Amino acid sequence: MTASVLVIDDHPVVIDGVRQLLAQTADFTMIGEATKGVDGVALAKSLAPDLVLLDLKLGDSFAPHLCRLLAEAALASRIVIHTAFDNREPLRACLNAGAVGVVLKDASNLVDALRRVMSGEIYVDPSLVADPRVRALRLGEEGGVYESLTLREYEVLCVMALGRTSKEIAAELHLAENTVRSYTQVLLSKLHARNRIEAVAIARELRLL
Repeated sequence: MTASVLVIDDHPVVIDGVRQLLAQTADFTMIGEATKGVDGVALAKSLAPDLVLLDLKLGDSFAPHLCRLLAEAALASRIVIHTAFDNREPLRACLNAGAVGVVLKDASNLVDALRRVMSGEIYVDPSLVADPRVRALRLGEEGGVYESLTLREYEVLCVMALGRTSKEIAAELHLAENTVRSYTQVLLSKLHARNRIEAVAIARELRLL
């Protein structure tokens, strides 16, 4: 039986590459694509794909939050993170949020990874870990900064990284300035930072940005 796949990635060349790869196998059929998280969630809800191949670093979305939205929109879909990054913090957060697989974008084992996920396995690219199944479960058990951030806190952090003032952040996100200051204090605490500059530096080091 052929499994249906929805690809969510903000790089058209990646989407085209996945389409060409899946076209060479009888196991999978690509039934949709989206370059934005919100569009991907809408498609997942309407198409109900067997698999969702999700880019870890979408410009408009926070991956763990998007995993939760996708899981709610398409209950039967299996979410696989497609990433160029090997940082375990965001990958762990996505597994905690409902993803069941992680595969690197430059790997040649995408089809095999999707097959194993469809068979019910929790899969993490073998180049990342010695034992994919065991390590995936470990990743899912641990906590981290990614899990602790709310979507709104992440949005404030992203705008803060652009060098915006509290007033400018408030205007861009349609929040009260005092609310932005409150979010900022929470972010400093969660990132163990003394100021905004240090918070942004730590966030970049953790690949939150």
